[in-house]
Amino acid sequence: MLNLKKVLTKLNKQINFKNKKIYIAVSGGVDSMVLLNIFIKIRLKIISLRIEVLHCNFNLRVIDSKKEEELIKKICKRNKIVYHMKKFSFPSNQSIQLIARKLRFFWFKKMLKTNCFNYIALGHNLNDSIETFFINIKRGTSLKGMKGIIYKKKYLIRPLIDFSRSDILKYAKKNHISWMEDKSNKSQKYLRNKIRKDLSNVLDQNFYEGFKKTFIFFQEENLLIKNHLKIIEQYICKKTKNQIFFFINKILNLNFIKFYLHKYFSKYGFLNIKDIIKIIISKNGKQIFSKDLNYVLLKKQNQLILIKERNE
Repeated sequence: MLNLKKVLTKLNKQINFKNKKIYIAVSGGVDSMVLLNIFIKIRLKIISLRIEVLHCNFNLRVIDSKKEEELIKKICKRNKIVYHMKKFSFPSNQSIQLIARKLRFFWFKKMLKTNCFNYIALGHNLNDSIETFFINIKRGTSLKGMKGIIYKKKYLIRPLIDFSRSDILKYAKKNHISWMEDKSNKSQKYLRNKIRKDLSNVLDQNFYEGFKKTFIFFQEENLLIKNHLKIIEQYICKKTKNQIFFFINKILNLNFIKFYLHKYFSKYGFLNIKDIIKIIISKNGKQIFSKDLNYVLLKKQNQLILIKERNE
């Protein structure tokens, strides 16, 4: 069951509230309106906490978008909360969900940096995390894609991630919270909505508890892998200011070599493992470029040299 005490207890373990400034991302849907309500109550308990609201208006549902904006402004005015709104427009040939996410987070990050805020609170819930799990499974994923949506990542916090959509709805009704329904959430043209509909017949309290435990296991195992990769990285390479030297003989001593090559080179834009293997067994002087052309990988004697070509 969702209540202020549970949210505050978990938050206290994750962040120190003293003199913190937190943006609340509010769309007008039930999740974000409940999140805002909870932070308004937290602010009464923690006087030094400063909260402000961020709202993105993509103007995709003209009438509803205006109503969402007015609802959020009304709540902010009543509770003396500074309200920030950003309007966006879309190129007609772009994927709406993908570009909306990029635009939203670009603005969030800019606001955070410009105004020296500490965190942005998002309204993701347990159902969102479970749906993301199945979306990643359908598309094909590693362990990283199976760990769900994590509670805290850098400047992002998700105080409702341990609570189901049902918990949030009950809290909203009990506390007489107003919200707007996004009609696009029922459209079956989106994969997330299709998965949400299929899951609605099987998710119950036992499933929720099972998924929460599973996500914890996956997150811990993913952390172990990250720590292991850092140790192996110290063994197989040497870093300078502008270059990284990978020692081929040490790479060849590794088991599951394709796994390591993917982990170490994909983050620099080298996505085709076959190309990396070819350059390992090639003659000196052979080179390949990353997908975005920011990096070049050069074979020289018994080394692969990763060189940054230009600023990203």
